[in-house]
Amino acid sequence: GTLVKQSVAKFENRDPLQSSLDLAACIEALGSERFYPRFFRWVGSLAAIGQYMVFVFSADQQVASCRLAHNLSSPDLGLQLAAQYIDGNYQQDALLVKLAEELLSNPQRPACELLLRGSLAPVYRRRFFNRPELSSKFAIAVRDEASQELFYINLYHAGKQSSFSATELQRLEQSAAVLSALLLRHFTLEAQQTNVGFLRTAALSEREAKVCEIILEGHTTKSM
Repeated sequence: GTLVKQSVAKFENRDPLQSSLDLAACIEALGSERFYPRFFRWVGSLAAIGQYMVFVFSADQQVASCRLAHNLSSPDLGLQLAAQYIDGNYQQDALLVKLAEELLSNPQRPACELLLRGSLAPVYRRRFFNRPELSSKFAIAVRDEASQELFYINLYHAGKQSSFSATELQRLEQSAAVLSALLLRHFTLEAQQTNVGFLRTAALSEREAKVCEIILEGHTTKSM
C-alpha cells in the first residue's frame, strides 16, 4: 500500500540525526496522545515496518491481551489479526515460548529474535503473514518488573517478498532495550489516565479504537 511504500522510502533516506530527534520526541510525549505517531516515526527510521503488535501475558502466560495493533496499510485488518492471535492462536507461537524462556536466564535484558514466514506452519502462516502480506517479524520479549507481566513486541517487515536487511536487524537489536523501555513506560502512564481511549492516538477511528478496547478486555472474536 501507499503507507508501506512511504515507510520504505523514508527508511532508505534515513538521517541519523533525525532519528535521534524522533527518539527524543517519543520521550517527551510519553503518556500522552502524541506518543504513538512519534513512536511509529522513530521505529520507522530504524527499519521498514508494515505492522506493529504488542501483546501482554500474565505471569503464568494463561491470560493474554493486546496493547497495540497497528497495520499501516489496513488498520481494520490489524485489529482482526490481534483479536485472532489472543483468541488462542498465541499458543501456536513457538517463538513466544522460546523468548519467554530466554528471559528466565537473563531477565535484565530483552530477548529478541527474527522470525521468517517460511518457518511457520501453513495455516498459521496464511493467517498472520500471507493475508497481511508480511514476510517476517522481529520479536522482542521483556518482563515488567512490577507486575511480572510478559510484554511481547512484534515488528513486521513491510512487504512479502523480502525480509529485514542485515543493517535493519542490527539497528533493531541495538534499539531493543530502549524500544521496549519506551513502550512499558508509556503503557504505565496510560494506565494512570482515566480515559482508556489511548488507541485513538494510533491513527485509528473511534470505531477501531473501541474494537481495540474490547480486545484489551480479553473478549474472543466470537464475543466481540
